[in-house]
Amino acid sequence: MVGVSSAGAALGTSAYFNDEESFDGNSLAAGELDLLLDYQVRYHGGPGRLEEIRGMGYDGAEVIDAEEGVYLLDEVPDTGDIEDWDQYVLEHGFCDEQARERLVNGDEISPIALEDVKPGDSGCLTTSLHLCDNPGYIWMNGSLTANDDNGLTEPESEVDDTDGEGEGELADSIETRVWYDENCDCEYDADEENGGDDVDVALVLDRSGSMSGSMSDLKDAAKGLVDELGGNARVTVVSYSSSAALDQGLTDDGAAAKSAIDGLSSGGQTNIEGGVTTAQDELLNGTNARSGADKIMVVMSDGEANVDDDGDGSADPTDEATNAKNEGIELYTVAFGSADTTTLQAMASDPADAHFFDAGDADELIDAFSRIGQIIAGEKEIFSGTLAELMGILETDDGIPLDGDRESVYDEIDGGEPAAGDHEDRDPFEPAATHCLGFEWELPTDVGNEVQTDSVTFDVGFYAEQARHNDGSGSTA
Repeated sequence: MVGVSSAGAALGTSAYFNDEESFDGNSLAAGELDLLLDYQVRYHGGPGRLEEIRGMGYDGAEVIDAEEGVYLLDEVPDTGDIEDWDQYVLEHGFCDEQARERLVNGDEISPIALEDVKPGDSGCLTTSLHLCDNPGYIWMNGSLTANDDNGLTEPESEVDDTDGEGEGELADSIETRVWYDENCDCEYDADEENGGDDVDVALVLDRSGSMSGSMSDLKDAAKGLVDELGGNARVTVVSYSSSAALDQGLTDDGAAAKSAIDGLSSGGQTNIEGGVTTAQDELLNGTNARSGADKIMVVMSDGEANVDDDGDGSADPTDEATNAKNEGIELYTVAFGSADTTTLQAMASDPADAHFFDAGDADELIDAFSRIGQIIAGEKEIFSGTLAELMGILETDDGIPLDGDRESVYDEIDGGEPAAGDHEDRDPFEPAATHCLGFEWELPTDVGNEVQTDSVTFDVGFYAEQARHNDGSGSTA
């Protein structure tokens, strides 16, 4: 302060100069890290067993494939009074209060509770993981709580003389697999190195006038997807504006596909319908189309469809997308910028949250195409072995450290033990995104009478920690 002396009152004031600044209303509010789950359980138990399975407690069980005897045992969420669950999640997110009420925390839930399991039976549990608000590291954990021999039948007594609690052979006989189920379909899609199927892929790219400032970003994203694919993939490039063009027929030459992408230029209206029908025709009838290959279409748009093949402006590409899906084509959609997210989500295959990507900027567009490329290239296996072996790993420390970025080279299991969680190649999981983990089991057909009357009980769970101020090494509690 200055002017503290009042001598010389002729200066016109006797008050001290003063000033006060303050930071008011300070507060600290704890953030949130909430791990929510939804799941689907399937059972391959032989035809004609629906009523028997419902009697095991699966009141809402449904037949998926009557001839093969595949059943949908249970699934969450129970959407209740939300008529369009996919649209609700698109608008509000999984962390919205009403959405949370329909997901689960996993407490006191036993998705797998089967009786009379026979050699050749198998099943799958796929779990969707949703983090709210903050990035986090996630571990899969569990334990074998019972492995019992519940009496000796005459056939079993000839090959097995053990009986009682902890004496069962079932845990050592059941084969299991854990993997990142990228499209959340409860089916392991092996990569090329592990005998994955051939795949024909159509990129359907928007080159309308509204893309004039974003073509470079689109080209980088699309070429990045091509680079993700393995040698078992063939790619076709289709683009659309007022009409659609087949820019590159199906080819296993990645350089040719990327050259076609580089040659695209923007201008015209948005005929998504034409792009879908052109891509469908090439996937199914093209010169290099393979009848035994998986068929996948990736449709990208940055606006609303405003013209169709008839040029009358009554454009709704959802019917064409439905036709493609009915022909066995798996359809991914990517919304960019001001795209019509409602239409693109309706076009995507089920589950929509695993097949629809909303990219708000160039980085998210590149990430979306990269993620789809990883999915197409094949899903990453985390573990394969017996149930007893799996449970032994899951009950070690925090369990198996999961990787939020499957493009990295992180190995979740090292030497039969959980790998170091703080490895530089492990990444946390981002919030407000869907990440699915698959767990499948099978009692092989060559298992003998030694497992008769045996039973197993096991727990499977997930543990999450915030990523901030954390290296992923896990809990010390």
